Amino acid sequence: MSAAARSLPRAPEQHRPVDPLGLRRVCGLFTTGVTVITTGSEGEADGTTVNSFTSVSLEPPLVLFCLHRQSRLHTLLTESGGFTVNFLSGRQQSLARHFAERRPDMLAGVPHHYTADGLPVLSEALAHLTCTTVDVHTAGDHDIVVGEVVDLGAPEPGREPLIFFDGSLGPLRTGANRFHHAAPDA
Repeated sequence: MSAAARSLPRAPEQHRPVDPLGLRRVCGLFTTGVTVITTGSEGEADGTTVNSFTSVSLEPPLVLFCLHRQSRLHTLLTESGGFTVNFLSGRQQSLARHFAERRPDMLAGVPHHYTADGLPVLSEALAHLTCTTVDVHTAGDHDIVVGEVVDLGAPEPGREPLIFFDGSLGPLRTGANRFHHAAPDA
């Protein structure tokens, strides 16, 4: 039987319901980077803070993020056909909080520019990926948005990224505490 044809084991018929707040608390112990997803055009653009981002494939270059279907960004993302993933630096905690709010005109007062395709890019982001939306999967109250990377940039290499852990935002300290790229244990 091929891997694709195998079925997953059945979950036990009886189980305790998982407390959503408990799940959020436990998942918050998984350290993530912090991004702002922007989309739209010069006529109407918006953004939201997202930490559910990951690289999927190098060939083709695919990434994904999860977006609540009730998010203010959802309709605009569907209409635009693309998005920008803006990686925040360790000094952009206030920007992460700003884009986590729910209010109109989120890009007002935030330095940004537009790609040739009209997608907004945060000018002071640590790095960015410009993507074309290639697939959207429904998963509970969120959609998993898959995008193909069509452009990228890292204007000032060497800055520390912003991370999220245990409900707090902060810079990842590198420098003297830089991670060592060791061979995995055999």
